[in-house]
Amino acid sequence: MILIKKKILLIVTGGIACYKALDLIRRLQDTRASIECILTNNAKEFVSALSFESLLGKKTYSNLFSLDQEKKMNHIKLAKEADGIVVVPCTANFLAKMANGIADDLATNVLLASDKKKIIAPAMNSNMWKNNAVRKNMRNLENMGIKILNPQSGLLACGTLGTGKLMDVEQIVEEISKILNEKNVLSGLKAIVTAGPSIEKIDPIRYISNFSSGIQGFSIAEKLSDLGAETILVSGPTSLSDPKNVKLIKVESGVEFLDCTLSHLPSDIFISVAAISDWKTNRIAKHKLKKNDEKNLNIRLSRNIDVLRNISVHQKRPKLVIGFSAETSNLIKNSTIKLKEKKCDWIVANKISPTNYFGSEKNKVYFINKNKTEEWPTMKKTLIAKKLSKKIVSFFKNNRLLKYE
Repeated sequence: MILIKKKILLIVTGGIACYKALDLIRRLQDTRASIECILTNNAKEFVSALSFESLLGKKTYSNLFSLDQEKKMNHIKLAKEADGIVVVPCTANFLAKMANGIADDLATNVLLASDKKKIIAPAMNSNMWKNNAVRKNMRNLENMGIKILNPQSGLLACGTLGTGKLMDVEQIVEEISKILNEKNVLSGLKAIVTAGPSIEKIDPIRYISNFSSGIQGFSIAEKLSDLGAETILVSGPTSLSDPKNVKLIKVESGVEFLDCTLSHLPSDIFISVAAISDWKTNRIAKHKLKKNDEKNLNIRLSRNIDVLRNISVHQKRPKLVIGFSAETSNLIKNSTIKLKEKKCDWIVANKISPTNYFGSEKNKVYFINKNKTEEWPTMKKTLIAKKLSKKIVSFFKNNRLLKYE
């Protein structure tokens, strides 16, 4: 739990658990973090500003319209200077403001003006926590990349037993430390990720492709970038927005996927998430294939280029090569065979079914390497990206391949 020289902006909102923010400040001070504090007006109804200022040894902030001694607007100054912003406790009302971009006080203005990491620890009545409006707002915050420290179950201040209790303060400090220290863990490493479908042309207006959405590959590329890796995303056609801080290169055919990847070697990591078509036409017609008196049209197909294997056996092979496998039957058997044939290090396998399909926000996958097979629970693709990224970090740490070690 080392937070030396980390600048943390703590926002305290008006819930019954806000007195625990005082303990949080003490624990953060023990880690040698630098702390600034914003109190919402409601928070000051529970605990006085003097209590926080005595502990901090400095003034707290509350007024959106006040100017400091240097005549700088507080919400811009505080947003720029923090390494991370932590909201403890985060009430249902404040959570709703964050989820919907409302900025009607200093705290919400700072959050909108900041591009730094944001962490919230909700605390509220259990029925409020289960309310559909709150669940919707939580999903919005997750999609915005805000880290959520979920409340615990226990006896609540209202006397009921349920989920809504603020996460234990010591655990909050541990989570803050993990999140704020993870940013540059892959700094100095280069990653290439492929995503989306390939398009193999038949004629100028028709092609062979598949239903890949690109969501998983985009999520992985963005997460690796968040961890400090120089990340290149080679993608087939998708409807997704460009990921942040990632170099996006758009391609179509399997050959283009391979050529683009090869042109960016050497790299430390290669993750083949793209659904490259197994087949392509022997010859692309120069003109549209017209209907004629024949009832059938014969098109000769041949095996497409194997991007994953080509990278796995290349003389500039990345240190870690990861493939993805999509199967409709015999998932583990077929994916294990693919691991050996492609000569990659890991395979992430998912079975395609009516409930587990291309384009869905969630996925059910198995992680396979030469030693073991792990079943992962059904989860959002963003969480799969996070879980896979943690394994990548562990791989480079265990093999002492991180550049800063």
